[in-house]
Amino acid sequence: MVDNAIMPDSMALGFRGGPRWFTDISTTVGGQERRLQNHSIAIHDYTYSFNNKHGSEIATLKAFFMDRRGRFKSWLMKDWSDFQATNEVIGTANGVTTTFQLVKAYTAGFNSYSRTIRHIKTSTVVIKVAGVTQDGSSSPPAYTISATGLVTFASPPAIGSVTWTGEFYVPVRFDTDYFPITMDTNTTVDIVTVGDLTAIEIIP
Repeated sequence: MVDNAIMPDSMALGFRGGPRWFTDISTTVGGQERRLQNHSIAIHDYTYSFNNKHGSEIATLKAFFMDRRGRFKSWLMKDWSDFQATNEVIGTANGVTTTFQLVKAYTAGFNSYSRTIRHIKTSTVVIKVAGVTQDGSSSPPAYTISATGLVTFASPPAIGSVTWTGEFYVPVRFDTDYFPITMDTNTTVDIVTVGDLTAIEIIP
């Protein structure tokens, strides 16, 4: 289960990271490689490292870390390098299907990768059918979106591609129970460094 606590966007700028695959590689006596893909999905991980920051900024991060109880509680983070989807196809209307999972495709050749998107920034999402924007705020709404990114239409759309545009978060947890702080000066102005604070994506 993922908590809906969201790290402030400005704080998330301190992270660097991205997707990681898990591949075992062995080499035969003839020099050939054997590769085994251990995960069918990429897991994103991030490292937080801020040098010479004002103490008040680090205090905000520390408060968030304490609220999450270190590794114990999950949270949502904006990955500034990849937080948007634009007209992503999530299915084809056929007059029968009413549910479609939000996804984002990464294509650069023959092996397109489809990433499941579960946690959205609600006010940013636009759902279209055959290029026509659907009204998710009407009464009753044309569609709803669950906490796991599942779009459910009140009536099955008849024809055309179902697409979505919007922003999303990555569900993560801290990968450490330790918050390493270094005080860089002994002046009245607190200059602080935090390094090696990591976070890792969790899959519900």
